[in-house]
Amino acid sequence: MSEGTERKRGGAWWGIAVWCAMVTAVLVGLPWVTSSRLPERLATHWSAGDGGPDGSMPLWAAAFFPALIWVVLALLIVALGRWRGRVTSDPETRGRSVPGLISGGVLLVGAQASVVRANLDHADWRQAGSVTLWAAGTLGAAAVTGLAEWAVARRGGL
Repeated sequence: MSEGTERKRGGAWWGIAVWCAMVTAVLVGLPWVTSSRLPERLATHWSAGDGGPDGSMPLWAAAFFPALIWVVLALLIVALGRWRGRVTSDPETRGRSVPGLISGGVLLVGAQASVVRANLDHADWRQAGSVTLWAAGTLGAAAVTGLAEWAVARRGGL
């Protein structure tokens, strides 16, 4: 392996670490930063029928549960990427699982922002607004990000 390839891989792993840390910080920090404008319990689930909130979590759980999901997802994606890098000799397929980190982070941060926005300035979680438009926007942004990552990875850029 050449020194340039080794340097590129080291930089990629630092980039992954920074991205994962930033997403974790936003997932945990967003509810805490806005806690003065949030109810004690946050609406975290909405019914499909009328779109009203039908489930809640205390602030600490609403902050840490998405972060826990993110950490598990990131570890699985990185482990899969490292495993694939060891078992394949084809350089074009190495690291193709890692791009899912960006779209996964966009999806979870968008979902967390949707939940926080819906709960802002309400005295009780049952009064929380709808997340439908924000959730649709989040899914769209994650899909576009995922497609862009796929296109870059396909060209050998990731």
